[in-house]
Amino acid sequence: MKAFETYAEALLARHQVPLIEDDIYGDIYFGNERPRPFMALDRGRDTICCSSFSKTVAPGYRVGWIAPGRRMQKVLERKAALTLCSPALTQIALADFLSSGGYDSHLRRVRRAFQYNIAQMTRVIETAFPTGTKVTRPAGGFVLWLELPRPLKSRELFRQALDKGICFAPGDVFSPSSRYHNCLRLSCGHPWDARIEKGVTTLGALASSALS
Repeated sequence: MKAFETYAEALLARHQVPLIEDDIYGDIYFGNERPRPFMALDRGRDTICCSSFSKTVAPGYRVGWIAPGRRMQKVLERKAALTLCSPALTQIALADFLSSGGYDSHLRRVRRAFQYNIAQMTRVIETAFPTGTKVTRPAGGFVLWLELPRPLKSRELFRQALDKGICFAPGDVFSPSSRYHNCLRLSCGHPWDARIEKGVTTLGALASSALS
């Protein structure tokens, strides 16, 4: 890891470009210690760290934050030119919540909930999906990445699933070069219940049928 950190710092310095770090899932970790952002590794020399409360508090608020380091002035100029004004009411509500001290306890509940959801969905995937399906083992967040046995194509599976009221993200939407045709992403953000378990089981059955 240290070798990678040194290489990354040297690469950024050589080309004189900042690293824009998206740390939106950083607070949703399942271990005992929060993973360090790159900004901590390069001591904030030229990293622009961005995050959001959309994944941890309120998706509809669309409120985030940025720590631009020495590029503060340029970031402020760009923001003034492109967005002019952010929604004040939601920012005030979040500021009040943060100042109350309740954010940390909220995060602990959220982490437990997401970890439970992921464990339950993984259990169903391992029993309902065709043999050879691979699923990630994330140490945080609330999404799972599946690699289906070839020649399965998740885009075709997506159309069949929609007919049954099931939605997921086909793998190719995450690639600018149309890769990952046999992959898909599932969200574990909703509370686990019988309806979601039935949907994942049905999706696995559709995948198995497509292989037969």
